Amino acid sequence: MKIVTVGEDALLVEFEPEISPDVNARVRRLAFALERNPLAGVRETVPAYRSLMLYFDPFAAEPSDLEAQIRAVAASASNIALPEPRVYRIPTVYGGEFGPDLNDLAAHAGTPPEAVIAAFSSHRYPIYCLGFLCCLAYLGGVPERLRMPRLATPRTRLPAGSVGIAGGQAVILPIGQPSGFRYLGRTFVKMYDPARFPPVPARPGDLFECPAVSEKAAREWEGRHLEECEVGSVSDS
Repeated sequence: MKIVTVGEDALLVEFEPEISPDVNARVRRLAFALERNPLAGVRETVPAYRSLMLYFDPFAAEPSDLEAQIRAVAASASNIALPEPRVYRIPTVYGGEFGPDLNDLAAHAGTPPEAVIAAFSSHRYPIYCLGFLCCLAYLGGVPERLRMPRLATPRTRLPAGSVGIAGGQAVILPIGQPSGFRYLGRTFVKMYDPARFPPVPARPGDLFECPAVSEKAAREWEGRHLEECEVGSVSDS
């Protein structure tokens, strides 16, 4: 574990230089420990794939003191039990106008589009972190045979709810935005609502499923919120 000073009011805690469930669990354990027992002067903690950023008040805390406290918390964080992951089952329509890259993904994988849909929609994707734009959930665990590089030239706009992959990552866009991912389908569930707190109910460690449904069934979810897709914890489902 390495702790780096970032400007005058932030510290970055870095773990191993890889994206993996084990490394991300270490990040989340430290973040969870610091949430339960906040350090004096710390304003916010932001977990990512393999690191944790801590923003602090430079008039209320010294970086060297915070570093020592962070290391002490991290030393005991390995024994912390994380909250049980919640499962969100998000109805998704695949292909056609909703999945402009489905056929290219199928050709890349050497399998029919229906097999790509079956493989992707039957898998659970862990949330590694929330960030970038409007609490975008960065998902991992895309099946190896479906992994394909990003587009060489990103599209200038994809609609909210678009479901895409790039390499081992997957995303469901919270708003309409540019993207270089490869898109297989779309959900009409409202993934992000700034009028609610939190605007996204899911948290790192939770799991997304994207079961395949008809366009009619997908549209029945239009405007409904992500929390309505929660089907319980891992043990419940």
